[in-house]
Amino acid sequence: MMDLEKRAKFNSWMFIFAYIVMGVLSGVVLDTMVTFLDSSTATKGIAASMSIIMGIGFYGGAIMLLIIPKFGYKKVLACSPIAFIIGMVLITKMRSVAIIAISASIVMIGVCMFDAILSPYLTCYTTEENREKIFSTTLWTNIAGMIVGTWSGGFMITYRFAKRLGLSYDQGKLLTEKIKTFSPVELQAYMGAHKDALLTYAFVAILCLIPILFIKEIPEDYRRVKKASNKNEKKDWKAFLNKYIVMFVVFAFLIRLGASLITPYFSVFLSRMGIDRATTSALISYQYLSMVVFIMVSPWIVKYIGRVMTLGGLALVSVPFMLIIANGALFGSHMVMAVGLGLFLRSGFMNAAQPVQQALPMEFVTKEARPAYNSVIYIVQGLGQVIAGLIGKEFIFNLPNGYGKAYYITGTIYIIASILLLVVYTKKYNRPPKKEETSILESAVVE
Repeated sequence: MMDLEKRAKFNSWMFIFAYIVMGVLSGVVLDTMVTFLDSSTATKGIAASMSIIMGIGFYGGAIMLLIIPKFGYKKVLACSPIAFIIGMVLITKMRSVAIIAISASIVMIGVCMFDAILSPYLTCYTTEENREKIFSTTLWTNIAGMIVGTWSGGFMITYRFAKRLGLSYDQGKLLTEKIKTFSPVELQAYMGAHKDALLTYAFVAILCLIPILFIKEIPEDYRRVKKASNKNEKKDWKAFLNKYIVMFVVFAFLIRLGASLITPYFSVFLSRMGIDRATTSALISYQYLSMVVFIMVSPWIVKYIGRVMTLGGLALVSVPFMLIIANGALFGSHMVMAVGLGLFLRSGFMNAAQPVQQALPMEFVTKEARPAYNSVIYIVQGLGQVIAGLIGKEFIFNLPNGYGKAYYITGTIYIIASILLLVVYTKKYNRPPKKEETSILESAVVE
């Protein structure tokens, strides 16, 4: 067994490599799988219910966190690509709508599982000194993988569609602009091309499984092992209810609630502003690029202004750019440029703090409590997403320019959440403790 420091570094990189591939698969799920389901009359309802399926994935990932103290990170992580493979095979081979819906949920659980496990896993194998850098690398490479998955999925569908019809790639690409007018033969070829792509990525999922199998894990990594006695320790639930633990759950809920009022509806709002579909797609793609760039520089931002100031301060900085997006029409002929800049900087500033948001709450609890605590955060964020969906559908989006008004509501929520965070956490948690920690596996544990 390699020494502790080398093993921790090795395990961190194995997770990063696997998470990059999972990023590719996530891009496929959120694009290729959705358009496949939408291309068939029988499964259009499943595509329209993707937010529900995402919710199932959210809660499935949270539940999987709870079994980590018993089975460990490695075995639970291995379930992710296996679930993806099984789900994709069933989606492409089965005709039952119910089975396809269940299969899509299985795929989504496999994807969300990695996101849920990320924080407690990486906290286990990092120190205060390198934590933000490792979290940053993990997140931006995953998003880069999503970009690759989205692009390659579209390319593969078009390529296979053209081949099935005996056309050139350019002819096939041109034809996909008229999906609503497809003949039965063209529709069958289009759906077949999707199946080809999805099955190809089922094989790609094996590349996600390989680094997971190489993880070198011991029980002490994910739970406290008692050598003197076989008796189970009673959990101290009172310690789990201190103000830092509880208030971060509130913060996470508010941020997710606010984000869920605007982020799923970028395309809808931009289209209603009169921005053409191709330009809308380009602006949203630039937003993903912004996430990559800002998360890459996150460790340097944290170094200069601290962790809590990065998390709360950058959320506040993002608010004016949301107002620019909401009032894009006021910029006249410069609307596209103004809205594009607003999207780029809003997404950049909000996501620059993602490494901190993932890592910081893991310092409030012991290592064996980390999976359970992250599960609670994940469940509460899922609740915020559901509430935002209901409020938006039933109230906000029915108002005149409702999609624009949502940005004002989100901005207000961000301000409240950020002030709450800054007041409660800045003094104690803005900077890591000065004392260097000698044990990686004991790092950032609050007894």
